[in-house]
Amino acid sequence: MLVAPLKALVATLGTGVLPPGTTTVYTDTQASLDHASTLSRQSVQAATAGWHGAGGDQASETARQLSAADDSVATSGTEIAAIVETAAGRVKAANGELNGLIESFAAAAATIPAVASPAGLAVLVPLALDHLARGVQVVQRAQTALSGDAEELGRHEADAEAALPAGGPSSGPTGPTGGRIPVTLPDGSVSYAPNERAAKAVRAALSVQGTPYVWGGTTTDGFDCSGFTQWAYRQAGLELPRLAQEQDTAGFEVAQADLQPGDLAVWSGHVAMYIGNGQLVETGGDPVGVTPLRTTNADQTFEGFYRPR
Repeated sequence: MLVAPLKALVATLGTGVLPPGTTTVYTDTQASLDHASTLSRQSVQAATAGWHGAGGDQASETARQLSAADDSVATSGTEIAAIVETAAGRVKAANGELNGLIESFAAAAATIPAVASPAGLAVLVPLALDHLARGVQVVQRAQTALSGDAEELGRHEADAEAALPAGGPSSGPTGPTGGRIPVTLPDGSVSYAPNERAAKAVRAALSVQGTPYVWGGTTTDGFDCSGFTQWAYRQAGLELPRLAQEQDTAGFEVAQADLQPGDLAVWSGHVAMYIGNGQLVETGGDPVGVTPLRTTNADQTFEGFYRPR
């Protein structure tokens, strides 16, 4: 019983072992983007040689921008793979430290005579608290380091978006939605998620409206606020941290003016999901339901809006 909190820390932290192919997708993508960049440069040469006038100049410039974007995103992909591997290594190292503390506590407890007696417990309980405090320090160090990794990932996304040609995908053949994914909201309006993962998370969240609030709940039998957002994103293939005040570490901060469906609103003790069109979906005392967008929640501190990655 005394070692259970340490085991809970281990379970929450995870192993740090990445599924096969997690980072190779970035190197495979880099090869494809390098080839696309080469084709774009060839297009520039062809347009310059055989197409004169304003149309030819514009085509050449667009091809140059695409080539530069391909190069930028390919380079980011390699760096992202390195960040992911580094982050996984941090988790694995912290996991090893926590398991070491569990073994240390078990070994020390085995040397205490009459461990269940008042005298034995007087020695054992402070020992357990000391090991738990050291375990919390391990997790806090890992959390700080992983927050830096998350910021780096956010920077790469911003760099990749900035590298797109002026006008971006939204002015292309996909039309005014820019290829974004439509999500029909309960009020009948339609919002547009930035990608399929965010759309899946929003749809999953909306699919369980009316589920009762249960403190500590993480299933469709009952959710607390962070169990709800964690569950919704799990349906979309992304694992968020368990606690509300930690779910901002799974992404990067965005301004309210830049909110997109799937973004999280995080307070010091609460979290909700933005679904678009000025609305949140959340649970916190009341069953899962849609509420107006806000930045206040009782007397809690608003931490900001975050985009999971």
